Amino acid sequence: MMHEDNDPSLSGGGGGSGPGSGSGAGNSLSAARSDPTSAGGGRARHRSAAAAAASAASSAAAASSLTGNTNTGSSTGLATSAGGGIATTTSTGFVSKLLLLLTLLLKIILYPLRKLSILIFPPGPYDGITSKSCSDKAARDFVATFRKYLSSSATASTADASSSSANPFSTEGYRTTVNEIVSSASSSSSSPLLLIYLHSSLHPDCAKFCETTLANPRLVAYLNQSSSAGGGGGGGDMIRCFGALTGSADGAHLAQTLGAAAYPFLCLVGVKSSSSGGSRSSSSSSNNSSNSRNNSNSSSIILEVKLKMQGRKLAILATDSLLAYLQTVVRQHDAAMAQENARRLQRQEEAMLRQEQDREYRETLEADRAREEARRAEQEREEAERRAKEEEELRAVEERENALAKAMSLVGDE
Repeated sequence: MMHEDNDPSLSGGGGGSGPGSGSGAGNSLSAARSDPTSAGGGRARHRSAAAAAASAASSAAAASSLTGNTNTGSSTGLATSAGGGIATTTSTGFVSKLLLLLTLLLKIILYPLRKLSILIFPPGPYDGITSKSCSDKAARDFVATFRKYLSSSATASTADASSSSANPFSTEGYRTTVNEIVSSASSSSSSPLLLIYLHSSLHPDCAKFCETTLANPRLVAYLNQSSSAGGGGGGGDMIRCFGALTGSADGAHLAQTLGAAAYPFLCLVGVKSSSSGGSRSSSSSSNNSSNSRNNSNSSSIILEVKLKMQGRKLAILATDSLLAYLQTVVRQHDAAMAQENARRLQRQEEAMLRQEQDREYRETLEADRAREEARRAEQEREEAERRAKEEEELRAVEERENALAKAMSLVGDE
């Protein structure tokens, strides 16, 4: 392998001055004369180096030209894509504004037609649960159906008509009923339960259940005494009753929410309010209770199932057994409400006690602060009096010294 540092023809070719440089050049010349073969090889190597340098320069020029063309093409592509993006954005914004304008125009044009269609075809009890009038009409339809069974049962019975002929079920819609319960619970310490009955005219067991059990004078009297909706009595607001036909919007909604699988369907639930929205339900196999959340405007309603009966077993259930179930659940609910009220009162008392302690602590701090300020003011006053007294004594001493000095000067003059 050949190294340039060991070549005698190149070792002395530097640009330095002095005898060393001249001798190096002389040695090179002598070596060239003495060895013509090596001189020819040196010229050949020089020509090869020159050719390689020229080739490298041409390659660099070609690469520079190619790079310039590539950069120019990239810049042109970026400018083209940017222009296309701006045009696309402008066209999209124009289309969206045009669609918005068309939507507003269609709403303005179709609004009178919608009102006219409502007047010509008024909504019925099966047209949704958001309309209060439709929901109230569905509740009244169920009450009218139940009154037929109630009148026949009251006629066949020898019980007192005043306590058994009054309708215990609400004539208002489901949302209105649960909102009234929530308002009653928030304004007082009691929270009435909601008795929900779903009636299907397609199931013969429903008619039998209404005739023999639900319209029984003893059960109706108990419900009237326990409900303020029936206006029947003095037992307190413990149960509110709501019934719905399964074909109505409220009935279908409650059947889906409460998981009704057979009819007749009877359910006793506790109603609570929650600030979180949504609609979900959870069940517990230990106490057969579940929570069902139902959207109601800004807040949600929680239904806690206390008692749930349905199907053939409910249809053949005796009135006394159903009444015993209801009374047991109501007693348990009252006991739970009493415990909750006791805990709430305890929390209120603890809060009041903490407030009283905080108030006394603040008053003590204020008294201590006032005493400290009074003591500090007294110290400052005493310090000021002491300083004034010292200054007065100093002035008196100075006056005596001045008088003595004056007297001595007068004696000296004499």
